[in-house]
Amino acid sequence: MSGVRHRAIWAATLSVFLLGGTARPREKVSMWFWGASPEYRAALQAALVRPFNASQDRYELSIEYRASVDNDVRVAVMGGTGPDLIYTSGPSDVTPLARAGKLAPLDTYAELYGWAPRLLAPVLDSCRQFGHLNCIPLSLEADGMFYSRSLFKERGWAPPTDGAGVERIMRQAKAAGLYPSATGNKSWQPVNENFADIFLNQYVGPTALAELLNGQGSWTSGAMIKAMTELNRWFALGYLGGGDYFSLDFDKSLVLLHDHRAAFIFAPSILFQWAPHYFLPTQDDDLAFAPFPSLTAHAPYPLYDIGVAFTYSINANSTVKDGAASVLNMMLSPQFVLQMAKSWPGYWAPPLKDFPSDDTAEGITKTYLDAMQAITASVAQGQYGFRVGTFFPPATRNVFIRDIEAVWVGEETPEQMLDKAARRFSQEKTLGLVRSVAVPRQH
Repeated sequence: MSGVRHRAIWAATLSVFLLGGTARPREKVSMWFWGASPEYRAALQAALVRPFNASQDRYELSIEYRASVDNDVRVAVMGGTGPDLIYTSGPSDVTPLARAGKLAPLDTYAELYGWAPRLLAPVLDSCRQFGHLNCIPLSLEADGMFYSRSLFKERGWAPPTDGAGVERIMRQAKAAGLYPSATGNKSWQPVNENFADIFLNQYVGPTALAELLNGQGSWTSGAMIKAMTELNRWFALGYLGGGDYFSLDFDKSLVLLHDHRAAFIFAPSILFQWAPHYFLPTQDDDLAFAPFPSLTAHAPYPLYDIGVAFTYSINANSTVKDGAASVLNMMLSPQFVLQMAKSWPGYWAPPLKDFPSDDTAEGITKTYLDAMQAITASVAQGQYGFRVGTFFPPATRNVFIRDIEAVWVGEETPEQMLDKAARRFSQEKTLGLVRSVAVPRQH
């Protein structure tokens, strides 16, 4: 009798499994991410992991946090292993992985989920390489200026919209013992490229930059030299960090801004993610964000140079590609974006054409959501520029990180730096590492 009962239970269990019932074990979907703080991990667990796992019974998402995620991804994926969902610090870092065939093309999933109609084309296209969509941009960012509303009121300053206005405020701040801008690259040398972004788009212009990236024009043109020369002038005058550029980071800069010891922070919108540590995230509306002023008469206002802070791709060796794609789709939902904005503003900003709003939002969350709506609206109208870290190929990008620093300390001239950029770009174009870029067309 007991043997019959045992066989019956076994048969029932097998039947449930074969029929796809609850007894079937879930397939694991692995995702690597950088070593975020405990509160940020909790936010991601609440907004992504738990909702995804509750939404279906086939897959189970888990996130592994790694302090050296960029290097870990490169080593693992190139070696044929790694997680199902692959993190990179922007499309330039995707290029070598895509070229090596280590990423699964996402074209079929993009059509299935309707990603192209939902996302801003210039941003999504930064993930199109070697004939395929190889990544999803999950953090649209654009350079601008952060300032304290209360400091501006105290000093009688109005947010500047042109170069003369921003330099006037920086001179007055310097004379009063304040930092003209609290900016630095102590913890992250690629901060340097933020200023290359601003000055290239202001002095060269988005149209000429697009043509340059498409193999037309000269990297040592008069406009390119003017852009780097003017940026060097700003550095020499102490406008970037007041002489402390190499000892400041975003955290120290936000402290200075909060304490009325700095007029500005010039930074990409991703800076919002650090702001809640220094400005109360819901009650405090002192932190403001505005487009960077027009430095030349021909530069439009506002002009947001856009880029992607990080991307996710699917490992070519993944056995759960469908599950990984459904995770990506959840991260592109307005619900996910709004929930993350409450505790982690600035970072999770997929380029949604209809960037979500929240009538109940306050403080930093509201300022951030308003900023992203302004940025996405400008991009939709064709009024945008290009960030170095997203649209330049890897070796060319490095020139605007490392060699620009050499210009600032007098080891290179702008002409020498740009000549090196021209050579690097030529080499990368020959290797097929340069993506074509659409010329912005203002509507």
